[in-house]
Amino acid sequence: MKRELTPKEVIFKIICNEAEEKKERIIPEIQDSYKRVGRALSIEKDGFNLYVIDSFSKNKLKQLIKYIKEQYKKLEPPKDICYVVVEDAKKPEAIFVENGKGKQLKETVESLKTKYLEFAEDFYNSSSNEKKDKLIDEIESKRTKYINELMDMAKVEGFDVKASAKGFAFIPINNGEALTEEQYDDLDKEKKESISLKAASLKKKAEGILDTLKEIEVRYIKKLKNIYSKFLIVEMEEYKDNALLEFVNDDESYEYLERLFIEIEKEVVNTYTMSIEDDEAGLYEIINKYAVKILVDNSINLSPVVIYEEDPSINNLMGSVEYENNNGVYTTDISLINSGSMIRANEGCIIIRISSLATSPYSYYYLKKALMTNKLSYDTSRVYSEVVSINGLKPKPIPIKLKVILIGDYESYDTLYNADEDFKKLFPLRAEFTDIVEMKDEVVFYLKDYVKNRIKENNIKEIDDDAIMEVLKYLCRRANSKSKINIDDIDIDKLIILTNNYTKERGGETISKEDVTAIAYEEEKVEEEYMKMFKENKILLSLNGKKVGSINALAVLDTGYHSFGKPMRVTCVAYKGTGRIVDIQKESNLSGKIHEKSINILKGLLSSILDPYESMTVDFHLSFEQIYGLIEGDSASVSEMICILSALSKKTIRQNISVTGSLNQFGEVQPIGGVNEKIEGFYKVCKLVDNVKNKGVLVPSSNKDEIILNSKIEKSIENGDFHIYTMETLNDAIEVMILEDGETIEDFFKTINEELKKYEDKDKDKDKDKDK
Repeated sequence: MKRELTPKEVIFKIICNEAEEKKERIIPEIQDSYKRVGRALSIEKDGFNLYVIDSFSKNKLKQLIKYIKEQYKKLEPPKDICYVVVEDAKKPEAIFVENGKGKQLKETVESLKTKYLEFAEDFYNSSSNEKKDKLIDEIESKRTKYINELMDMAKVEGFDVKASAKGFAFIPINNGEALTEEQYDDLDKEKKESISLKAASLKKKAEGILDTLKEIEVRYIKKLKNIYSKFLIVEMEEYKDNALLEFVNDDESYEYLERLFIEIEKEVVNTYTMSIEDDEAGLYEIINKYAVKILVDNSINLSPVVIYEEDPSINNLMGSVEYENNNGVYTTDISLINSGSMIRANEGCIIIRISSLATSPYSYYYLKKALMTNKLSYDTSRVYSEVVSINGLKPKPIPIKLKVILIGDYESYDTLYNADEDFKKLFPLRAEFTDIVEMKDEVVFYLKDYVKNRIKENNIKEIDDDAIMEVLKYLCRRANSKSKINIDDIDIDKLIILTNNYTKERGGETISKEDVTAIAYEEEKVEEEYMKMFKENKILLSLNGKKVGSINALAVLDTGYHSFGKPMRVTCVAYKGTGRIVDIQKESNLSGKIHEKSINILKGLLSSILDPYESMTVDFHLSFEQIYGLIEGDSASVSEMICILSALSKKTIRQNISVTGSLNQFGEVQPIGGVNEKIEGFYKVCKLVDNVKNKGVLVPSSNKDEIILNSKIEKSIENGDFHIYTMETLNDAIEVMILEDGETIEDFFKTINEELKKYEDKDKDKDKDKDK
């Protein structure tokens, strides 16, 4: 049955219930997605990270972060994280400090280190400790006594004693003066041997005295160290107690300080040798190694942190250990450890785009490793130290607990989920955000407010209500439905900003409906070139009258960044044969798989509607004229079938109506894509080449709800110049494209049977000639 859409059915209008305008602006589909995000955040068990399927934009990211922060509001503030040296300076340990107290811990440790140095120097230089002074005096006295005894013995034997780094040197004397080498050489052999034997005897006695002195010093140093240790304990007691009191509620810091006191005092006492000159360098080295490096200072964060990592390189994500080049020698220490976003987001959430992560595969590996072990390791920095043979730091791994949210598309998720076993375990949760939502009053009011707010935020010209409605119309068109709308902020912002520029160029004060239309339906250069070829008659197209075996089909040319519709001529020639449909595109290797499938469907459909019990004696030569690229898709199925039936029946096809639609084997018309672009493409060509009066298109009835056209075409339809017909079956298409007034489908197929009989009669005539 011939069905033409009325202007009311075509012209797009958004009707809202004004009573709903005061209600909260929410989008149900988006709210449901956010609930999934909230559910993921509420799961404390490890491994329940989230993959968000959504297109990326700054505004969407801002809204996501805002939502997560709202969920975290009532949670405890995150702890500060510090690396500290306790035993081995090359292997700093991580401790978690009460929120905001990392700086306080560092200052406390620095203050304690200063006090240890002060009291250590005081112990060396002060004479207020009687026990210490007494022991030192005793050591000095015994040392003097033994050395004097040695000197006396040497004097008796005729030697002078000189102290050296290796012990004592015995120099022979003559008449109270040291014997010179020349004098020694002048001595007779017997005298020389006598001096040598005496010197050897003295050296042996000196060694014994030195051993005795060492034993005495060891014994006395041990006593002095005990005094030193008690001295430090007593003198530092108040300062240690005050420090511990500051962190009495912070178990890890308290335990660290206790260990620190023990280690400092143990090492400081162990270096004691009574001489401040000898011990000073070692003392400062010991004290200074006990450093605190604040990796994460959460003093300004009252709730868990949400971080978006824009560039997830290994260093940015996991952190790094830097090295300094000092005259060709590479060195590092705890102060050169840098934190990454993973550790800064500890106890909170980190957001990463999967496309950014894909540019750094090592980052993805170490991210998974950290999530699987719940520890962050700085072993990523060891690669550098191994290359240049540096004995660098080996910081101990840091326990972590955080949520990771990856933002990406379906394809990436599907690939990772099916190809990476670790990903499947680490990201079992998924939240899908859609840009296409149901058209409801609250959504319309939300988008109106959004447009107005974006205009204020971007300092854009005022926009009138008709222009806003035109923006919403464009968004519905982007959603390919009158009952749905596209809420992608990138599309909205792009349209608003470009329209604002267009308004400025024309000197307008306010963005109007016409301005929005001009930008929304702006032609690209490639479309202009195609239209020019139609106008110059370089692409042949008949728009008036009727023709046998020639039909105007509709196609969409999509460059990826711009799509537009254009009509194309499909022709068919019928001739004596065996029932084949010869697809010239396929024969020329210019047919895609889906198009090949559609041709095979047409073969089955043609056989079923003519005579399924007899094979046809006619072939059909089908061609897409002036198409030199690959033909793909099945939206030309109706056009091809109408063309075949026309060539077979010799009935003409109306050239003023262009057709698009897909067929199945039962002759039912199926929906196609790009219906608006196809209608507008044919309209533009008609306007350029001829005129739009009495022109029209035939489209699937199932695409009726997708028809959202620019206002010029709507006006033309309203004036009765341009027409849109719909079809549900092949018979509907035959009626619109071929049949005359008063002619029925039965009459049409009767004509076809008569034509088929002619082909059969030709076969019979040939058989008779052969018999003769």
